[in-house]
Amino acid sequence: MELRNLKTFIRTAELKNFTKAAESLGYAQSTVTAQVEALEQELGTPLFIRNGKRIVLSSAGEELLSYAYRFRALEEETKTHFDREGKPRGRLSVGMVESVSASEYVKGIASYLKKYPEVDLKVTVDTTIRLLEALKKGEMDAAVLLDRPVADGELQTVYRKTEKICFFASGDSKYGRNASAVLKDLEKEPWLLTEKGCNYRKELEEEMAARGIFIGNRLEMGSTRALIDFVAEGLGISLLPEFDLKEELLKGRIVKIPVSDYEMEMELQILVSKERWMSPALTCFCEEMADEGGFKWQRQ
Repeated sequence: MELRNLKTFIRTAELKNFTKAAESLGYAQSTVTAQVEALEQELGTPLFIRNGKRIVLSSAGEELLSYAYRFRALEEETKTHFDREGKPRGRLSVGMVESVSASEYVKGIASYLKKYPEVDLKVTVDTTIRLLEALKKGEMDAAVLLDRPVADGELQTVYRKTEKICFFASGDSKYGRNASAVLKDLEKEPWLLTEKGCNYRKELEEEMAARGIFIGNRLEMGSTRALIDFVAEGLGISLLPEFDLKEELLKGRIVKIPVSDYEMEMELQILVSKERWMSPALTCFCEEMADEGGFKWQRQ
């Protein structure tokens, strides 16, 4: 099984198109087709389901993709291991949840790219569940999550920091006049919420249900930036990590709602696979993100 064929398979799977994969790799389309077909013959199973110009991975293709990412990562690890200079270089794939991608923590990415120009960085924004799956399959080198502490025998937390999750409203609302509240009071408010499945929304709904409190969402949206703007315009209240709110709180466009009988905190975490060697590129990425965010080192 040739590594170049596996790399071609990965690119084709990511782009879901033979022509685009060929353009990306600098190959003729016939070369891409031939390399994928060689893999299919070697494994004795189709890797893609073809429907005209559209292609999707078969079940066997889904399985192979996980192995292919690991083969590619091992090649890069081997090259880096024998690199006497030990400089961060090569490909690095990381993931993060949307609330982190919309925060000041992404400054760590800009700083990283400036310091290490020989690293090609791919950043994926997705849900916690999908990012953890990708990390364990070897499709990703690191994941930055905001959740309860992740306890998984296959993963290691290299940095961790406790962050507050805050209720907030427009600066022109009654809460802008230092009005306090209990959780029950918020049942009457119009809510602008993140998508279902978001960890802090899920925790809020579970807590409210346990108290017999039920809220209806006026808006459900996956964009942190849009939710903040809509709340600032007085369209409702919401719940987000405090680190996403700092700038608008300073401007006075929004205010935190002081809820006397409930507080929420979650862990901002950088996780890696225990099986993955910490290459210079990966190590420096984690350190750069930690320097930007003031994480506390967690020794496992």
